[in-house]
Order: sequence, then structure tokens, then C-alpha cells
Amino acid sequence: MSEPVLASAESLHAFMHQYVPLARAAEINVESYDGRTLTISAPLAANINDKGTAFGGSLYNLCVIAGWGMTALLSKELDLHGDLVVAKAEIEYLRPLRSELRATVERPSEEQLAHFVESYQRKGRASMQHEISVLDEAGKSCVAFHAKYAIVAAKA
Repeated sequence: MSEPVLASAESLHAFMHQYVPLARAAEINVESYDGRTLTISAPLAANINDKGTAFGGSLYNLCVIAGWGMTALLSKELDLHGDLVVAKAEIEYLRPLRSELRATVERPSEEQLAHFVESYQRKGRASMQHEISVLDEAGKSCVAFHAKYAIVAAKA
């Protein structure tokens, strides 16, 4: 498969719905990307459990996709090409979510991005870490999600 062109929320949304079956099933929507923050969402109805709250697997899925999406958008912006993977992820469920699922991830610092680029140029691979937030309708955190994403240059 050729490398996707991901330069906007719209291109990321199209990619997810074409190549990630769980994104389609969960009805994930890439809401916005302004160069600093990526926000994705999914309706509760498509991700509900037997208790009437967001299914834990759906919250994990949403967070993984948010972090992967930010890494993909930044890799494109930084002109780094290769395979993107989630290398490590950890979630802690803090409280039930009874409303729309919405995950946000912030752009890493310029220092972290410089290290990412330098590592990729030197070793042909690099990684970055993200913390993804999912808040309830009162603005309280529902999960603590930390993940490491890697890019590995394609072998010639």
C-alpha cells in the first residue's frame, strides 16, 4: 500500500474510514486539526456498553487513533516517510463516560519534534509520546492515556 497523504483533518478522516475497520465501526469522526490540537470523536450510541456508558475498548480505540493521527499529521508536516505504529500504550479508566466520546491530543514541544526529526535522520526510525485526553460533559477526565508511536523508514 502506498503511503497516505495526511495533511488535514479531512484527509486523516478519509484514511481512517478507508483503512481502519474499527474507526468505521465506532463511527469515529476527525473533528479538527489546527496545527496544535487534534480532536476526534465518536457517538456514544455506537460505543455503548451494558451499563449505558462508553465501552472501555472504544475509549482505548479512540485514544490510539488520536495519537496515531497526530503522529501521522506531524510526520507529513516534517516530511518524514515510513510506517507508523503504536509501540506502547497504557490506559487508566478514571470515571464512566455517559456522553459523546471526544479525544484530544496536543502537538509535542518544538524540542521534542527536533529530537524526533534528528532521530529519524540518524537512525531511520523515531518515536514520540502523546498523552490523550477524554473529558466528560463536566470537563472531568475519564481516562489517562499515554502512548508511544514510532515511524520506521521504508527499506529501499
